[in-house]
Amino acid sequence: MNKKGSIVLYIYLLIQLILFDIELSMTGFNKTFNRYTHRYYKVKSTALNEENYQEVFNHIEGLFYIFDVVCAWYPRKADCIHKTLLGYKFLRKKYSLPVDMVVGVRKFPFEAHAWLQINNQNFFSDNDETFRYNIILNSKNLSEG
Repeated sequence: MNKKGSIVLYIYLLIQLILFDIELSMTGFNKTFNRYTHRYYKVKSTALNEENYQEVFNHIEGLFYIFDVVCAWYPRKADCIHKTLLGYKFLRKKYSLPVDMVVGVRKFPFEAHAWLQINNQNFFSDNDETFRYNIILNSKNLSEG
């Protein structure tokens, strides 16, 4: 991606993050999670094959790289919840990937984490980080009933 395209994407992602942060502050986590689950759950069937897989993967990788930069420079704290819900929106809406949002907790020391899964596997392949959490919330379960 060229520099101009990266700047435009940065601004777009920053605006999306600000709007999401406002919504999260005003409506709370439960309503926001439920809204995203139901609004973006239905996706068109994906025509992901060997020819376009690498191109789509490169777009997604670039998107999340810039999104990580946006979150790092965001003046308020942007955590895994922000990245998970907005990532869910982007991946389902733009790329039609059947990802799920997952929230897990660990008892001792208490810790919570949110991440994206596809086919019950961590989307970003860092299963070493997420295996220690007990899943308490999954968008797949909410959308199915």
